[in-house]
Amino acid sequence: MKLRITAVSILVLGLVGLLAASVHVAGAVKTIEFTYLAGSQTWEEAYAALTEAFEQANPDVKVERIRMQGDHSARLVALMAAGTVPDVIALDIQDLMSFADERFLYDLNPFIQKTPEYQASRIACPIMDAYTVDGKLYAAPILTNPSFYGYNIELFDLAGLAHPYDLYKKDAWTWEAFREAARKLTRKDPEGNVEVIGAALHLPRTWMASNGGAEFDDPKRPTKSVFDDEVNIETLTFLHSMIWQDDAMRQVGSALQRAVGANETLGFAQGKIGLSARWLASIPAMAAGGFQMGLVPYPKGPSPRRQYATDLGMFGIAIAKQTKDIDSAWRFVSFITGPVGSAIDAKLLGRTPPRPLALTWLPQTVVNPEIYPELLTYGHLRIISRDRMTMQQMINQGLTRLWNNTVDPKSAATEIARQLNAFLQQNQQ
Repeated sequence: MKLRITAVSILVLGLVGLLAASVHVAGAVKTIEFTYLAGSQTWEEAYAALTEAFEQANPDVKVERIRMQGDHSARLVALMAAGTVPDVIALDIQDLMSFADERFLYDLNPFIQKTPEYQASRIACPIMDAYTVDGKLYAAPILTNPSFYGYNIELFDLAGLAHPYDLYKKDAWTWEAFREAARKLTRKDPEGNVEVIGAALHLPRTWMASNGGAEFDDPKRPTKSVFDDEVNIETLTFLHSMIWQDDAMRQVGSALQRAVGANETLGFAQGKIGLSARWLASIPAMAAGGFQMGLVPYPKGPSPRRQYATDLGMFGIAIAKQTKDIDSAWRFVSFITGPVGSAIDAKLLGRTPPRPLALTWLPQTVVNPEIYPELLTYGHLRIISRDRMTMQQMINQGLTRLWNNTVDPKSAATEIARQLNAFLQQNQQ
């Protein structure tokens, strides 16, 4: 029997072929879940933009975004225990040591080595090191948010001071240059009320780093506090003297609020603080005053180990060991944390990618946006071990007594170190 091929049969065969093709395409689309802590609207818009761009470039993968409320770390623990953790996880650097285990997360180094287009060498070493534990990279950095000191150019010009960025370019941005500026910027009215305070004190740990010091022997698994090292006592003495001898600095919090009636961000925007430190995401709020401002790292201290310093407020993207689609998960992670994702992030308000890109969202009043890549290279890691919050509270309480001038710098450092070391002896990290 001969097979009769007619126009109708050809049409039917064509429709069957199209149907089969459509079924194949539909079946080829895979879904992965991405969870992150619910944040501001700008964060939500950023993750939406990154996900949309990924899906356009990878039409065979759909990403379901899951916003978590409340204690993100505790929720992740519960999901892992239940075997229902999403494929991809946004991980705050402060939660790293709770999950840095190959039973929970993939080591991303092997994937990076097989993906040359990821260009890991473009990411500054301190940033990659931050998410590395025992040689394993447990999350790919997506945001770095380095700290900086912002300065009000109008106030510097009125005081006849050299601009900090000009000093920095000459490698002359030092503690003494900072101190001279803070003194000359400070102004009071005839009744002694502060009109402008020279500087806001933020992150003593980063000041310690700028003098070659540190709070602990290891920020991830500390075995000992080195708070009472000579370079740290020298740092605390310097900061204490700027508050109590020079009357040119106030620590952030109630002391700064009493002095200028605002916090370190609003007070800077109002022209009441000459040098104020924050993380880069705060720049739009600091620039609200409309005046020109510059950015510099924390200045170098006097010790032989001195260096410029910034603090890293990082987020990374991790892959859960429970994922059933490691290929799609890595494609997503490498896209949003890689060169393409970083280029998108650099255009989104407040986003700070780990690669040396121009942040196009910075206000035009920022006169030296080109410093961004250098701020990344000066990054230092805060304490992120399991009991970090308890130990940070000990540090804060000890420093509060110092800033209130009820104890001298050496005694404060010695007592803080004593308490921390006693705690570490009883609580292995």
